[in-house]
Amino acid sequence: MAYWYASQGVVRTFNASIDEGILWTCERPQGKWTGEDRTNIRHMGEGDIVFHHSKSYLRAVSVVIASWEDAPRPTSHYPGLDGEEDDGWLVKVQPLETGLKLSYKDVAQLIELGSPGPFTAAGMPQHKKFLSRLGDADGNQLLHHLGLEYVDEGLYGRPSAEWLGDDTDGLSISTIRNEQSALRRHLLNGRPVAPCSLCQTELPACLLVAGHIKPRTLCSEQERKDYRAAMLICSLGCDALFEWGYIVVNANGRLEPGIPAETRPLEAAVAKLSGRGCTAYDEVTAPRFEFHRRLKVGQLHQ
Repeated sequence: MAYWYASQGVVRTFNASIDEGILWTCERPQGKWTGEDRTNIRHMGEGDIVFHHSKSYLRAVSVVIASWEDAPRPTSHYPGLDGEEDDGWLVKVQPLETGLKLSYKDVAQLIELGSPGPFTAAGMPQHKKFLSRLGDADGNQLLHHLGLEYVDEGLYGRPSAEWLGDDTDGLSISTIRNEQSALRRHLLNGRPVAPCSLCQTELPACLLVAGHIKPRTLCSEQERKDYRAAMLICSLGCDALFEWGYIVVNANGRLEPGIPAETRPLEAAVAKLSGRGCTAYDEVTAPRFEFHRRLKVGQLHQ
């Protein structure tokens, strides 16, 4: 997960990011150098956090939900400069917090100044610089100052990311944990021992977590209130393998490899699960498992 600062001087393109959930740019006109502030869009990945700056203020925060794809200039954007192409790169984002108004002077007090960042050494926004990558410390500092929190440490040891913002997300960490606890209690239904939905191993309740099938950050308000959005999954390995996408559930409800395993022990762990049926798979949960599969193997934007 990375942090990005998007400087969108034109209000129209900022509005498009919020209303349409997109970031778009293209190469500079022929004969002019295309800097990394534009090509950075091809390094953005699902789960990255974006800070949106427009007209002297940091105005919104979003999360990337689909990495870049080739795309024509959106109709919401102004025509390009003379010689500028209408073919470019598009990233899909989901706004997480809007209506912010943090002055660039305040932002300059919170992040490292100078290139390759979004501000000059004197604390002024870089002229015509679109996308800059922020260090983890700078990203976390901005979130903290805005009263937001992106938890990269899962509940009950789960390595998922939980966003605390408006509505359901506008909760304290303890409230989020209570929500997860209620999900887990419902799935256990009073049982002191239950099987993992993936490996089917019977385990004590303390070793089972309520794992969201579709990442919670990308669930609608209605989905977050639906007990069928989660499954019981063991903390002995299945939870992490599913969360990171090493194992996914196919259209037949069976487990199969997802992203490539980097080590032989990991490959062996995935192979041991592959081909098993997922007991949480049915007509209700099928679309959520498919969303997870496409998200993890990088096909959500296709």
